[in-house]
This record gives sequence, C-alpha cells and structure tokens, in this order.
Amino acid sequence: MASRRKSTSRSFGGGADGQDAAVDARYRAIVDTAVDAIVVIDEQGRIQAFNPAAERLFGYPAGDMVGQNVNRLMPEPYHAEHDGYLARYHQTGERRIIGIGREVSGRRSDGTTFPLELSIAEWRDDGRRYFTGVMRDVTDRKRAEELQRLMIHELNHRVKNTLATVQSVAGQTLRNADDLHGARESLTRRLLALAQGHDILTRESWDGAELGDIVAAVVAAHAEPEQFQIEGPPVRLAPKATLALSMALHELMTNAAKYGALSQLDGQVRLTWRRTDGVADERLQLRWEEINGPPVNEPTRQGFGTRLITGGLARELGGSVALDYRPGGVVCEIDAQLARTGQSNRFIHGAA
Repeated sequence: MASRRKSTSRSFGGGADGQDAAVDARYRAIVDTAVDAIVVIDEQGRIQAFNPAAERLFGYPAGDMVGQNVNRLMPEPYHAEHDGYLARYHQTGERRIIGIGREVSGRRSDGTTFPLELSIAEWRDDGRRYFTGVMRDVTDRKRAEELQRLMIHELNHRVKNTLATVQSVAGQTLRNADDLHGARESLTRRLLALAQGHDILTRESWDGAELGDIVAAVVAAHAEPEQFQIEGPPVRLAPKATLALSMALHELMTNAAKYGALSQLDGQVRLTWRRTDGVADERLQLRWEEINGPPVNEPTRQGFGTRLITGGLARELGGSVALDYRPGGVVCEIDAQLARTGQSNRFIHGAA
C-alpha cells in the first residue's frame, strides 16, 4: 500500500512550502477518492498517476502502471495508433479527444474489453505538458440502451401485427355478416378474444403462455366449468400461437354455445391434448370433441370463423387443423409441431 499511495499521489512542480503542500494534499485526496478512474500521462504517453478507481476499473495496481505506456490500457486498433496520435498532436495541434471527450474501448488486465467514456484535459507544470484522462465504465448504460432499442422495436412490431389482425378480423366479419347487429356482436366477441390473449401474454411479459391458462380463460368467459372435460400435460405457447389458439378456441366455444353441445344443459365438450414423437420432431395433438349436443350438419358455406380455425390457426401452429361435423357434435383435431425455444411463431413446449 505504501508504494501504491506514492504512485497515485505523485506531485508535479517544485513548490514545497507548507501552503503548497496542503493544497497538494487536498488535490491528492480528491483524486484518490474520485468515483471515476483518473489517469495522468506525460507527452510521451507514459503514465504518471493512476488513482484507486483506475485500479478497480482496469485491474492493475498503480505501482505496476506508473511509467508504463498508457496504450497498455487500450485494445487494438487504439493500442497501435495511440503513439502516432500523440505525435501528430505535438506537430499539428490536431485534436481528436483532448478537450472534447468521446466513447472508446478499454482493456482490463485479464484481456477483456469494455466501453468507456473518456474525457481528456491538457495542462502544464514547470514547463512540461501533461494530460489527465477521466474514465467511466459505460457497460451497463450500453446494455440498457440496447435493451431499450430492442423493446421499442418489439413494441412497434407487435402493434403493427395487432393492428393487422384487427383489420383482418373486422374486414372478414363485416364481409360475412348477415346484418349490422350480427356483425357488431361477432366483431366485439372476436376483439375481446384477441384482447384476452393479450392480457394473458402481458402477465407473462410476452414470453409466452401456458396452454392450460388459455383454455381456462376461454372456458371461464363462455361456459360453465362442469360442461368441460379437460386433460393435458404442461405445454407453453409462444406469443403468436397464444393469440391464434385463443381466438380459435373462442370461435369453437361460441359456435358450440349457439348451435352445438353447449347450447344444451347436458351437453359437454371434451378438450384434450398430448405430445407425440414424430419422425424428426415432437408434436402436439389437441382434440376438441362436443358430446350430447343437437344433431350437427356441415354448413353449406365456410364462414370467417371456420377459415380462421382451419386456415389461420394451422399456419400459426405449423401443422394442420381438421373440422369434422359428426352427428353427435363437432370434432376439431389439431396437429402442430412443438418448436424449440425462441421460435416465436410456433409452439414452445415446457417441462413435462
């Protein structure tokens, strides 16, 4: 510690009376207790002072650094360019950092590099020129800025996707509606289904959602729980799949409540899912089966709800969706690929 204190508090100039010594001690105390790293170099780039904050920042003891070329603290290409920069400044007075400040890269004793904010001031003492560099690690700030950029980009992407979905739902609903009242009812129901999917994703910070949570929310919004038989392992859905499946289940639920099993007190829906091993991947098999409902006939025309289930849902899940209008009730079977984590437009499976 004695040698370190000596090197971090080096004096410049020849004043030695009591008043000068007191001033010098105060300045040394300020430098030694500064939060930012402070490094003083001479005209040749040799380090003359290296405060404790610089020791912590770069990982070198001050005693090892005083007298060393400051380019030891710089990664390439700054390491090789620094001496040339000093020489050009002496010859031409051209400044790149001095008195301006900028963001550069530093190199720690273990060889790792990091971003730092550097400002340099020039001063003279006893006819000699020195440069004081004040440095601050901005790694956390850079990470926060990058995270903010990613969040803004993601928010913009989600808003555009949501507006496109709303536009498609509204257009298709109005195009297939028989009257204004029916159109308003269908559009309101579908937008609420979309909003409900968003609510579940928001609670999960848009990292995905559990299939069981989606099913529970749909059941709670449309029917009595005792009318359902639900069984399946934990499966985590990615955001786009969550919204698509939520809307599709709402369509199935609405049709069942109006025309199918849920329109009768003793009607039921059996909703089950399981994982299966495919040739090259793991897959999800989901089955919606209506029981004890009124006789069902296949519709003569395919409405938006049917197209949403058999077309849009199949695309989002990377598989196939089949609707079967059996006499005892509608059966919907979904075959989907279980995706790896990070595939945002397909399923993400959770722990079994």
